Order: sequence, then structure tokens, then C-alpha cells
Amino acid sequence: MIKTMNPHVAHPSSSPWSFLPFALTIFTSAFLLFQVQPLLSKQILPWFGGSPAVWTTAMLFFQTLLCLGYLYAHALAKVPSRQTQARIHVLLLVIAALLASRVLPGTELRPESPDSPVMQVLLILGASVGLPYFCLATTGPLVQHWFTSTAHASSVFRLYALSNVGSFLALLSFPYVLEPWLEQQEMGQLWTAGFWVFALLCLPVALGAWQNKPETSPAAKGQGEETSMRQAAEPTETQPASSLAQRFSWIALPALASLVFIAATDQISHDVAPEPRLWISTLGLYLVTFILTFDHPRWYRPKLFAFLTLVLLLATAGLSDIPRWLGIEWDYGVNEVRWSHFALLFVVCMLCHGELYRRRPEDPRRLTEFYLCMSVGGAFGGLFVTLVATQWFDDYHEWLMALVLVALLACQVLFRSNSKRPGLGGRLVGVFTAIVMVALLVAMQNPWSWREVRKADRTEVLLDQDRNFYGTVSVKERRFLNEPERNDRVFFSGNVTHGQQFLSESLRHVPTTYYARDSGIGETLLWAMSQKPNLSVALIGLGAGTLANFAREADAYDFYEINPAAVRFAQEWFDNLSSCKAREQNILLGDARLRMEQLPKDKLYDVIVLDAFTGGSVPIHLLTREAFQIYRDHLQPDGYIAINITNAYLNLYPVVKAQSEGLGMAFRHKSQAADEVRNIRRNLHFIMTQDQAYLKAYPSVNREVRDAAGRFLRHEPQDQPGLRLWTDQFSSIAPIAK
Repeated sequence: MIKTMNPHVAHPSSSPWSFLPFALTIFTSAFLLFQVQPLLSKQILPWFGGSPAVWTTAMLFFQTLLCLGYLYAHALAKVPSRQTQARIHVLLLVIAALLASRVLPGTELRPESPDSPVMQVLLILGASVGLPYFCLATTGPLVQHWFTSTAHASSVFRLYALSNVGSFLALLSFPYVLEPWLEQQEMGQLWTAGFWVFALLCLPVALGAWQNKPETSPAAKGQGEETSMRQAAEPTETQPASSLAQRFSWIALPALASLVFIAATDQISHDVAPEPRLWISTLGLYLVTFILTFDHPRWYRPKLFAFLTLVLLLATAGLSDIPRWLGIEWDYGVNEVRWSHFALLFVVCMLCHGELYRRRPEDPRRLTEFYLCMSVGGAFGGLFVTLVATQWFDDYHEWLMALVLVALLACQVLFRSNSKRPGLGGRLVGVFTAIVMVALLVAMQNPWSWREVRKADRTEVLLDQDRNFYGTVSVKERRFLNEPERNDRVFFSGNVTHGQQFLSESLRHVPTTYYARDSGIGETLLWAMSQKPNLSVALIGLGAGTLANFAREADAYDFYEINPAAVRFAQEWFDNLSSCKAREQNILLGDARLRMEQLPKDKLYDVIVLDAFTGGSVPIHLLTREAFQIYRDHLQPDGYIAINITNAYLNLYPVVKAQSEGLGMAFRHKSQAADEVRNIRRNLHFIMTQDQAYLKAYPSVNREVRDAAGRFLRHEPQDQPGLRLWTDQFSSIAPIAK
């Protein structure tokens, strides 16, 4: 990389130690940027009902502020006087350090109503961390700009790689180091201390330490200032004006990488499961490619990664089609799906970020413009999925769009000629390859092809699907060729079954999936019905409305559901609600915790059923001490809190056991094996109560886990003694991940 040096400056010592202050400043700022995002989002999540819209809005806030920080850095770098740059940024540092003394929002900022959360979330985040976060966002491009005035200027892009190392370590440390041991307030105090350390590190850098200084002679000084101002104001041969195509590539390449990162995460969540650690894996791969490509050119080989990209595009998109076309029987599993997507994500991001690095500006005075365009591109990719795809697509169509764009980029790189006048033959081969790749991807990833699937014993038809901030819900109808009495409809949230109903009249209202009459919750409802002539029941999580089949004419049932699409599906495609016998039925739309907190104090339930934890991303705010206190406040003295803790990824048993002990309530659990004939899925239920007669009549039931040879391994559920009680200030999934 070429760097223009002013002949009228005295260069400082080239000691390697002068690199260290810049490296520490950038590393610390990147670490703090990635720490505060989950910290604040988690803090305000219960205030808005744990809605995914909170995370979406928080991402919008942080991405926008990051772009504004890069814009500030670009504008400040254009100021001719280095002293004026220092005065402005030192003032910003001081004010931000003062405001960082209390980064977590207090209860005085808690909204009175959860309605229209977007503006409220933006205002809360802005009031809490707006200026400190903005200050951190300016650091990367601005400190790198100042670094070009040192003897180590040729290593400037390694500082960007280092910043991604800081982001990566913050990504890992929050869920696995800080969250398992510290409460929110303690983490907030640590972050404040970290910001003050950052401010002290940044202060001498902002003031010009370790950077080139003007000569002391008036003539040299005057000439140097005149030259600097002229170079800053006018493009020269070493500072060419950025072409429109170059600016476009600075935006488009990170936008495509960001789009693939988010779409791949969603795709794995949809095809495999939304396990809690998934986003750490995908974001980690995304950051690692930045580290490698911006560290040194040796890590990126354009034609190699373009070729690998095309191969993995076909392998991932054609995981099921290619073996079938070749007449090969291959029963691939979740590991093949997961790792193929991980590998594709890695090579695509290496391709995008490697090409981005190849197009970096040679003149350091265009560095801030380069990073500004990058930030706009990175934000665009994420915002497209969040604000466009989620609102307008009923399926993950952005995945196919991303694959097509990646294929075109890979073909362009693979068949790119190094000569100034490339041959016509090479271009034709590249165009033909691109056309074939796009055709194959569309054929293999046709988003409508799976809406009707024919298997040996049945046909599956997608009846309806909807997508919103709360996820994707769908309904499939299964028709069995030789056993029509087994025909049914299945309700999915993502790829997790949340309800099922037989279509035959004889089986139509028989409870299935997790709620057979001999399940833990089924036994609890039947026992309560035998004790009282009428019951008041709260059901948190609607699904297909299966539990409505337990209701009697004298009962009252309240259904709590946060997703309006789920309510529509339960009413349009299943008749559990319309045929419910309860004299009083209410659907309370919104977050169950907030809605229950707003109930009159004399509103008491006999049974409260919690069914919101079968997926990989559980609403943690429904499992904290404060949440269970709300349930207890609205429970009859002899009532029951029944929880479906069936989860393939998290062991929730010790969490709810600790809450039961915290409330001073006795408990039991029951594990039930799957029964395919009755459409019963393996389930685990936990029930809290003070009813000793019930506990004596229904002792706990464990599941024996055995290996392939039938040898006993352990009982489930497994307790974890000493697990810390979850509260609104403390929770961690790391100790309970399976």
C-alpha cells in the first residue's frame, strides 16, 4: 500500500512500542461495543415482554449509531488542523465518559405501556448509552486515520483485524464468562470502568502522541501546513477521487456478507433448530473472516475461495437433490446441514471480505470514507432482512437471493482476467457458468417446491404460513395413504411442533403432542377437575389450542399469546378453540407476564400452564424470580403452576426447581415417552403446588436414558445442585445447555 509522506515532517521513532497505544485503544473500543449490545438488550427485554422486536429495534439503534460514528470520523478527518481534531474529539471523550457512569437504564425509564415499543426502545437506549456508544463507534476509523501519521502506517489495516479480535472475544466472553457469574448491575459497572480505561487510552492518541509532528522552524511549519491543507482539499495523483464503482463495491461487498450471515443463521434455525449458541457460531465465523482478510493478503486466495464458494453453494443447496439426481440414497442428518451451512458461510465471507480488502484505498486519507461505506453496507444487509424480508416475505426468500448474488460474485472472481484486455472466451465461460449456477440454485432451492411433499406412506401439504417479528408459523396437513384415520394437521413455530389435531371425528378432540391425558399436565388438570366443580385456568402459549379440549362447561379459560399470527392459525385451521366447552374464554394478546401483571389483584387461577419453552430460543423473562412471583400472586392457595420444560437444547429442570424452592412450593415432575400411534411426543412436565394429596397420588416419574446396547446411562431430568436462581438481573443458559 502506498502512503504519501509530507517532506516537511519529522518522523517519530519506529519503535514497535509506538504501535501498542493504538492497538490497545482500538481493541478496547471494539470489545466494549460488542459487550454493551447484549447487556442493554437483555436489561430492557422484560419491559417489552421479551419480544424479538426488542432485539430487532436494538440492532437498528446500534447499527445506525455505528454508521453515524463512522460519518463523524470521516468528517473530523477532513478538518485540516490536527489540533482542532484533537480539541473536538477530547471534548467528546470527556462528555461520553461522564455519561457512561450509569449505562444501564433505571426503572424511571421503564415505559408504562408495552404498546408501540420501537420508539420507546430507541429513546431508552439513546438516553442510556447513546453518546458513549457513539464515541466508541468513532474509534476504529478515526484512530486508524491518525495511525497513518506514524512510522507503522503500512500496518494500518491490521488494526481493523485487531478490532475484530476484540469483537470476537467480547462475543464469547459475555455468555460464557460474564453472564454465568455476574448480575446485570455488576456487568454494567464493569462496562463503565472499561469505558473509562478506554477514554484514558484514547486521550493521548487523540492529542497526537506517537504521531508525526511539524518541524519547529517557521518556514517549514508554514510550508507543511500549506501543503497539508492543499492535499486535504484537492485530489492528487496519490489521493484520487473515489469512483462511483469503487464506492459501490465498498458498500455492496459487506452488504452481501452481512446478508449471507443473517440469512444463513435464519436458515439453520429453520432447517435444524434455533439453538441458543447458534448465533455465536455464525457471528464468530463472520468476524474471523474479517480478522484473516484484513491481517495479511496471504490468507485470501481469490480464485481458490471463488472455486470453493461455487462447490459449497452446490453442496449446501443440493444436499437432498444432488444425491437423488445421481441415484444415491443418502440419509443426511442435522450435523450435515449445520456444518455445510457453516462452511458455506465461512468461504462466502472470506470471498466478500477478501475482495473488499483488495479494493481498499491506497491513500490513507480515504481510509475513513472506506470504513463509512463499509458500515453502511453492513447495516444494509441486516436491515434488509429485518425490515424488508420479515415484513414482506412469508418464507426465507432472502436465502435464495443471497445464494444467487454470491454465485455471480464467485463467477466474476473465478474468471477474472489479470490482463487489461481479457479474452472473449474466458468471459463467455464465466457467463455460462453463472447462468448454470443460478439455474441450479433456483431449481434446488425453489421455495415453493416443499409446499407439497409426497412420501411413501403420506402426502404433506403446506396450508398456510406467516412470518413476522415473532418468527415463522405454519400449518401442514398430513394425509396417510393406508391409514386415513391418522390424517392430521400440525402447527409449527419455526420447525418446532407446537400442536397437532386429528381430522377424523372420533379422534378430533383427543389431546395429543405434549398434552395426553396421562401426561404430567394432563394428570394435573384432571385431578383439579375432580377436586372442584369449576376451574379458572390460564394457558401461556396458545399453539393449536390443544389444552382447550380439557375444559368443562363450568370452567373459565384464558389463553395468553404474544404472536397474532399464532392466534389466527389456531382459529382458522384448528377447531380446538371453537369447540371448547368452557363458559368463558378469553384470548389475551401480548406478553403473558405483562398481561398477568396488569390483572386485578383478586383475579386468581386454579391452574397456570406455561408452554413457551419447547424451542431453542426460550423467553427467559418468563422463567425469572420476578415472573414466578407474578404467577404466584395470581394463583389460588391450593393451585398449580404446570410447566412444559420439554427442550432438546436446554435442561430447564434445575431452573424451575430453584424457582419452586424460592416460592416455598412443593413440586413433582413427569417424563413421558413418545407414542407414535397416539401422536404423543416425548415430554417432560414440572408442576408446583401445595396440594399434598395430589403429590401423593402422582409421584415423580423419571426417564431412563440408555445407550444403543441398552445399557443404563442416567435418569432424566437431571438436577444441577447449586444453580443460581434466575432473576431479571441474572440468568445464563451456559450452565444448562445440553
